[in-house]
Amino acid sequence: MWWFAKHKKVDIIAAGWLEGMTDIHCHLIPAVDDGSRSLDETRQLLETMRSVGIRRVVTTPHIYRRYPNNDSNTLQQELERLLPNLADLDIPLTLGAEHMLDEGFEAHLAKPLLTLGNSNYLLVETSFVGAPLDLYRLIQGAISAGAIPMLAHPERYLYMNDAEYSRLRAAGCAFQLNLFSLTGMYGEQVAQRARQLLERGLYSFVGTDTHRIERFRRTISSAKTYARYEEPIRALISRNETLFT
Repeated sequence: MWWFAKHKKVDIIAAGWLEGMTDIHCHLIPAVDDGSRSLDETRQLLETMRSVGIRRVVTTPHIYRRYPNNDSNTLQQELERLLPNLADLDIPLTLGAEHMLDEGFEAHLAKPLLTLGNSNYLLVETSFVGAPLDLYRLIQGAISAGAIPMLAHPERYLYMNDAEYSRLRAAGCAFQLNLFSLTGMYGEQVAQRARQLLERGLYSFVGTDTHRIERFRRTISSAKTYARYEEPIRALISRNETLFT
């Protein structure tokens, strides 16, 4: 019985794990990054997210050199143009951003910070190939600007090891889990890393990192993970709400 309980899997959508969730990481502003491509796709994404229990969304477009027009001012303007077209959906949509920790990061710290909700948390990421050599200087720069760095999907940085994760937490970084990492969306290596970090209690928040409607529909059609993670995931979902208090 012990082995069965530990290894039992559930469909997290059918089990209602996302009910009432505020998604703090997704890409829903049309045509500003590699997320939604159109207003119609954004509507489909929001409708589908609502159907699985998500009740509020912080959209977090990428800010880095691949998208040179993206900054706090231009993205706020894009959101303001978008919102009137979504008013009938009854799902609040607010703006954050996912900042790449690279050579252009510090320039954005001098502008209004796109933190998450009413908090000082600033969503950041690194390359999936390797961290910048000045990673900890950039983290300290964010902290000096009044932000709390929240590292997006640390489980996907397979070049990191346990010591690096511990050092990042000690340096002041919070960790944000991509929920569907646990269900195999990015492969078994990432799923295993996500489980390890979750079991160590290193995550503070959770998001979906939703980009495109086709992949989101495929993901939620078969989203299974170990039932024993329900309690910690629900705790992270509850923690998301503190970003708005």
